[in-house]
Amino acid sequence: MKKLTIFVLLLVGWQTGRSQLVINELMQSNVDCVMDDLNEFPDSWVELYNPTMQGINLGDYKLGTSDNPADAWQLPKQMIGGGQYALIYCDKEAQGGHTNFRLESGKGCSVYLFQGTQVADKVTDLKKQPSPNIAYGRKADGADEWGYQMEPTPKAKNCGETSDRLLGDPVFSEQGRVMTGSGSLTLTLSVPDGSPEGTEIHLTADGSEPTAESTIYTGPISISMTHTIRARLFCKGWLSPRSVTQSYIFFPRALTLPLVSIVTDKRYLTSMSIGIYADVKYKDGKKNYEHNWRRPMNIEYFEAEEKTSAINQLCEARVAGGATRGAALKTLAVYANKRFGQKHLEYEFFPDQKPGLSEFKSIMLRNSGNDFDYLYMRDPIVQRTMASHRDLDWQAWKPVVIYINGEYKGILNIRERSNEDNIWSNYQKLEDIDMVENWKELKAGDWDNYNQLMAFSKSEGHTMAEYDQLIDCSEYADLMLMNLYFNNFDTPGNNWMMWRPRVEGGRWRFVAKDCDYTMGLYGDNVNYKIIDWLYNANYDNNHNWGANSSESTRLFRRLMDDKDFHKMFIDRACIYMGDFLNYRGISEVWDPMYKMIRSEFSYHRKLYTYNQWWPRNYNEELNDARNWVTQRTNIFYKQLRDYYKLGTAAKMTVNTSLAHPEELTTTFNGIRLSHGYFDGQFFADREVTLEAKAPEGKTISGWKVETISSSGLETRTVEGPRYSFFMPQCSSMAINAILSDASPIDTVEEVQWTWHKDGDRLWLTGVPAGTRVELYDLRGMLISRAVSDGLDIVFRLYSNQLHVLKVGGKAIKL
Repeated sequence: MKKLTIFVLLLVGWQTGRSQLVINELMQSNVDCVMDDLNEFPDSWVELYNPTMQGINLGDYKLGTSDNPADAWQLPKQMIGGGQYALIYCDKEAQGGHTNFRLESGKGCSVYLFQGTQVADKVTDLKKQPSPNIAYGRKADGADEWGYQMEPTPKAKNCGETSDRLLGDPVFSEQGRVMTGSGSLTLTLSVPDGSPEGTEIHLTADGSEPTAESTIYTGPISISMTHTIRARLFCKGWLSPRSVTQSYIFFPRALTLPLVSIVTDKRYLTSMSIGIYADVKYKDGKKNYEHNWRRPMNIEYFEAEEKTSAINQLCEARVAGGATRGAALKTLAVYANKRFGQKHLEYEFFPDQKPGLSEFKSIMLRNSGNDFDYLYMRDPIVQRTMASHRDLDWQAWKPVVIYINGEYKGILNIRERSNEDNIWSNYQKLEDIDMVENWKELKAGDWDNYNQLMAFSKSEGHTMAEYDQLIDCSEYADLMLMNLYFNNFDTPGNNWMMWRPRVEGGRWRFVAKDCDYTMGLYGDNVNYKIIDWLYNANYDNNHNWGANSSESTRLFRRLMDDKDFHKMFIDRACIYMGDFLNYRGISEVWDPMYKMIRSEFSYHRKLYTYNQWWPRNYNEELNDARNWVTQRTNIFYKQLRDYYKLGTAAKMTVNTSLAHPEELTTTFNGIRLSHGYFDGQFFADREVTLEAKAPEGKTISGWKVETISSSGLETRTVEGPRYSFFMPQCSSMAINAILSDASPIDTVEEVQWTWHKDGDRLWLTGVPAGTRVELYDLRGMLISRAVSDGLDIVFRLYSNQLHVLKVGGKAIKL
């Protein structure tokens, strides 16, 4: 059991008959004890009490967490009658009775009440909260003695009982897990060692938090069907912590996906007044699910059947999304919270996509947005296709089976957030950033640098080199290319997130998100002229909701006016389409994803009433999407040619005649080909540079070049591993590296490693396995570290800075 240190505070200057408000009670972590006027559970709260017989104006006071009145929150004008209370919500909402701060739930919590510039009352240096939903207050209203309240009494008379003793957690004989087929288990609950005499276990099976009035555990429980159990200890004179939750899922078939069990009070979902799923209008005219109300929910994550949960913690969750909130299965944003017990969600959800990423402030359980009624995976297909090959900030994906209060709800997709939490997870817990959503909503930082960028882009004639000082032009080009190729009609005026580190020279980058309105969703034609749409805000009334507003497309249009960016963008489009942005490359991403959900998806689909205007079966949708992808590459080549007047594009292949092109490291205009070969088109008169590195024991002696034109077939050989030329006017061109056995002198030479830069990425090739590699800034601060496994190593570089690279015992300045 836990022993708490209780402070008996002699409040300086307080005496019977004083004519000031006093701090009477506070709660450092409010899970669901108090609901505020915004229909939310505020993070924390402070109760003020008027101990006099006279009314006192709350507006004469400020509330803060330091002894500086200038930093305190001005309380609203409101008369507090004698013997009455005022409840102040400490939740960072910064309006009226909601302060611009929250109380610290760990050590050192202090609260100051100011009247003018003078401290009217204070509570200082509280210890860490014993448990959520436990209040600290005066034993009696206005009294000197303080302690942890046996019962919180917001805006009511203090209960008169305090305690410094906290009970432990009940012990479950069986941990929650997923079981398949028929069977049963016997669950025994017990109190932990050291529990006081008279300790009782109270439990619920409906998702609600156990109270002193809940069912008392009396003996073993036989479980043969899905149950969720919440249990909590109670004993007279002792404080009770939050409940422990365990889910016992009897899954009726083989479990082919991970499973997430959500347990919460059903009122928080379906209540007409406070339920976040309820399809009713709130007093402001919006439906309940259109609000961002957060509700406490316990989250368990099961990797597979017969495994105990990898995550089991109390979180907050809210409905997320835009127009798609009305879907039968709603998207949830799930937040870890230190106030609830665990600060982060700690699990490697995406080892195949982002290995090593295992700490998250929040995640999404997403219903696929606009794609809910259709393919259910357009967004991750689009994002992963580009992100698997290029440097892109994006949202990883994992489908999971969802249970809510023991009821099967189908499939939702675990996704990374697209907001500042994405940056925190992916950039070594970076928090000091500017972030802007949809060109108008500040998510983090301030507007200063963003306004400079917008002012800069309003004037014409700037070069890519100038823009590259402000934004990551390479990533921006890849993001725009991805959206245009897949016909994304819902960006850049919408679903647009941009951010920069708040350091000298910090450049804007962009987070791919919500790419659902792509790949022919709603039957959009694969031939639709997406580039024309992007350049003309009034191009099409059927796709005219602001996603192609002139303000949101200006940056792209300005950059495409610059010859260097124009060249990079067109070259990349052609190279990507001959490498991975084609049916083969997209299928490499898509097929394993479809295989993951195929078995379970039919059960998911049976649960929901699908769009009455789109009465299709899933196989039709699947086939139409595949047909769209099959046609798209050739069509996009033509759309680029026609809009930008690029002239003739010829068929071009590189290394397609080699038996194992993947064994070569081949670059096309500095871009590494994912499988060592290229099979696409390239426009005449554009510069091409091919370079290849042979596998161990081989060498690249040259290139065999076969060109078919009106003059017939021309075959020639070019010596060396590097071949640069301008694409000729021809019908087709086939280029294959010529491999030879390495000479004896080559085999005994010391292995040499090489490096090159690609945008803000540093690539190292040929570093022997086991070699330690480190990247430092000039101050000697370590930026990145790796141990070579013999494959390429990629480090991120800071812009406009010199770096020191150490490979083994060798150091060079970059």
